[in-house]
Amino acid sequence: MEDTAQAIANLTRERWEANARYWVKVIRERRDRYRTELTDGAVLDAIGPCAGRRVLDAGCGEGYLARTLAAQGADVTGVDVSQGLIDAASSHPSQQDTATFVRASVDDLPFEDDAFDLVVCNHLFSHLQDPTGAFGEFSRVLASGGRLILLTLHPCFYVENSEQGAMNSVPASQYFSSRGIDQRFLVDGLESPSMITSWLRPLEFYAGTLRDNGFVIADLREPHPTEEQMRDDPWWRKGFPTALFMLLIAERR
Repeated sequence: MEDTAQAIANLTRERWEANARYWVKVIRERRDRYRTELTDGAVLDAIGPCAGRRVLDAGCGEGYLARTLAAQGADVTGVDVSQGLIDAASSHPSQQDTATFVRASVDDLPFEDDAFDLVVCNHLFSHLQDPTGAFGEFSRVLASGGRLILLTLHPCFYVENSEQGAMNSVPASQYFSSRGIDQRFLVDGLESPSMITSWLRPLEFYAGTLRDNGFVIADLREPHPTEEQMRDDPWWRKGFPTALFMLLIAERR
């Protein structure tokens, strides 16, 4: 079982390395409208004022969220399994040592206990085949009273790449187990060079695993376009046929 899990983890890391330059382009050219017009704002709103707080950006990618929080006065550390993305984050022109970036797996973090006041997982959990270890590590490195912000694909409704327009409801036979969707990213007409697996799990998995690791859920939000966006922009009407995202806010007891 461990060999299978390790093989999946290795494959996931290889795929992210293959897609690293793709995501640097997508993020720095602001081509992902789901992020720039919807989920980024939802995550920042959930974080709130962060000056002086110790923040872990888990699955930081090329570092845009870490840079944003550092500019607001937070002490930010970003981690990612992709060396290509960590290199991009560390060498960004506006970086200037405002955040620290480390290549690491979220289920084996190289930090002391109680090292952070806030852990942010922005589009991370859908790319973890087994996130149980990550929850344990986040509990360990968070100080008591610290918060976990988790933005992921909505487990009740997400089925296919929404920009391709292939959305359906999730049958009960699939919903109550962990399920993986193999697809290439498609953002603003750009297709990723490598496939990736998006993993989804039922809501009770998140509630139970958070509870078992010493967290209390403080809020659950479902970021969605405004009425104006849906009325005035055909892109949103096509690209958001049902709830796509879930945002959890949990507190470390």
